[in-house]
Amino acid sequence: MATSDRTCPSATCTPGNQLLGVKGADGYVRHLRTALTIDADFVETASELGKPEARMRFASTCATSGCAQWTGTRCGVIDHVIEHLEQVKVPLAPSIPPCPIRGSCRWYDQTGETACRACSLVVTDQSAIAAE
Repeated sequence: MATSDRTCPSATCTPGNQLLGVKGADGYVRHLRTALTIDADFVETASELGKPEARMRFASTCATSGCAQWTGTRCGVIDHVIEHLEQVKVPLAPSIPPCPIRGSCRWYDQTGETACRACSLVVTDQSAIAAE
């Protein structure tokens, strides 16, 4: 698959992007069986309770060099996530969870199953967590 055909699993809540999962009460993201394309009405409704990216995960086409997280050769987000989880000794999921975008996922392409095992711990907007 070409670099530009990859999917970013940590996108914003923007019309045309896909809802990938919802954060549960335990803090883990539960992926949907099928990613759902969101529209302006969804964005408006989801935004009424605060930043949707603090409660849900979204996916979009990977922007590669058009993204601040692009290192020049790969997405730096999952590398930072895995490094942080190792430093604070948070165990990864014992198995890979179901995922509607694994076949095109940028993180899976770069890091394989390790990315999948860390993915459910990723919250795109952490401002609410930092405030706690």
